[in-house]
Amino acid sequence: MKKPQKVLLISGISAVALFGVGVASFKIMENSNEYEKAQLVMKAREAKEQIEREREDEKIEAKREAKAKVAELEAKTAIYDGIEFETGLDEGSTETEVMDVMHKMTHQKVRSQDKWGAIPMSPKIIEEVYKIVDSSDFQHRDRLLSIAARWRDFDFSTIVQDHNFFWEDKEGTVGKAHGTLSRAEEVEFIEVNFK
Repeated sequence: MKKPQKVLLISGISAVALFGVGVASFKIMENSNEYEKAQLVMKAREAKEQIEREREDEKIEAKREAKAKVAELEAKTAIYDGIEFETGLDEGSTETEVMDVMHKMTHQKVRSQDKWGAIPMSPKIIEEVYKIVDSSDFQHRDRLLSIAARWRDFDFSTIVQDHNFFWEDKEGTVGKAHGTLSRAEEVEFIEVNFK
């Protein structure tokens, strides 16, 4: 073989080899890009699934918290015994009986550790108590009349003190009022106890 033919042959082989290396490199790069794209798609899918799982967990936790709040509110507002819708009072009722009724009426509005008994604080019942106290000669007549008069005017600004006055008179040891129920809590109390 002549030298120009050898050079031409070597050049041709080299060109084919370079072409092959180029095509192989291109394919490798193409596959690498495809691989990177596939990795990005997979990571995006995993991130989306993670977000969906977190949202689902948040929904479950929100439901759990809502149920816990409802249970807590019911526990705060539930009466343990003695729901009454009538006072059972008349002109011959004793001061102790009247104070017991008024004490039970305050449970609708006060926050305390324990509550035993409840009577709705309705205008009708307030008026009934007021009339009985007004016509009485009770030892605490003036104070009871003052309390009932405020209640008649829908003034419950001293309801905690009112409750604790009745509670102390009964020599209570558990269940002293330490605040008032919010409007929502009072509504819940009424729904739980006076349905």
